[in-house]
Amino acid sequence: MSVVVQVCARCAARWPVLGSPAQWCPRCHGVLLAPVRTDQHQPPASRGFRWIARSPLRRSGLAAEAPTAGPTPHYTEIPRWGLHDHVESPSARRDWPELLAGKTASFLTLTAGLYAFAVIAELGRYAVLLRNRTRLIDPTLLAVSDIAVFLGQAGGMLLALLSGIGGVCWLLRMRRRTFARAKTSDPRTPTEVIVGCAVPGLNLVMPGVYLLEVIRRDPRAVLLVRAWWSLWIFGAVLVVFNWFWRSRPGLQAMADSVLLAAFTALVASATAVLALMVLRRLEGRTLKGAKEPVTRWVIATGPPPPQTDAEKPAEKTSEAGDREAVAP
Repeated sequence: MSVVVQVCARCAARWPVLGSPAQWCPRCHGVLLAPVRTDQHQPPASRGFRWIARSPLRRSGLAAEAPTAGPTPHYTEIPRWGLHDHVESPSARRDWPELLAGKTASFLTLTAGLYAFAVIAELGRYAVLLRNRTRLIDPTLLAVSDIAVFLGQAGGMLLALLSGIGGVCWLLRMRRRTFARAKTSDPRTPTEVIVGCAVPGLNLVMPGVYLLEVIRRDPRAVLLVRAWWSLWIFGAVLVVFNWFWRSRPGLQAMADSVLLAAFTALVASATAVLALMVLRRLEGRTLKGAKEPVTRWVIATGPPPPQTDAEKPAEKTSEAGDREAVAP
């Protein structure tokens, strides 16, 4: 059934035409378009094309090409298209504080070894002095003794300086990791820590304070820090006393200064060993640098299980063998 309607240009409502065509839409008061019949399809005016259906079997002048046998298509090289994984090259700039902090344990080990060598060299020099009381000393032996003392003392001082610089870098790294693990901020700035470890006089007191602030409920670590702290102050007092003792005149004072230098080097070597033990303890490692085994404590819920019959004869047999071995 064909019906004549008018379409609103504003709201797209359709209104049947009963008499003469209307001009305004009763709903939105928009303009009504010209009357059209509903049985006729009117394509939109904005469409600039129209669909034409054709049979797929009818081709206009196109002949099917016969397949030809040819080589299989393949790439002559790896395709360069696609997603590229750009790997950023590592920065050429080295983190020297982190590098020195990682080498602190090696510096302390070498320092302890060189000061131990200095102890032997000083004792050897004292033995040369004792022998020189009654006999002449070979110049070669005297030169070897002087070189050994110089290498031990000078090398120990140089490595002790490197150990101190590396120890400050390690302390800053340890404080940063400890307070970050506790999700708190470090109450001391890096500048304050460096000044406390570098200024003479302060460096006898503040390093121990900084280390104790890092320790979290570890009695053994506290004991190690206090032992190192005491030996560190005692070694500084020995160095000052050694300087004053060397200014005394006389051959006996010079001979005594050799023994005092040997004892000072021994204290320095022990201080380096204790510093290495403190470092390893706070890092959770053994003295050799291996991971410290974790001890798991289990609460006992009852008495130990009784021994089985198979274990008792074995114990009796071993005891009888021991008696036979002891009996004459």
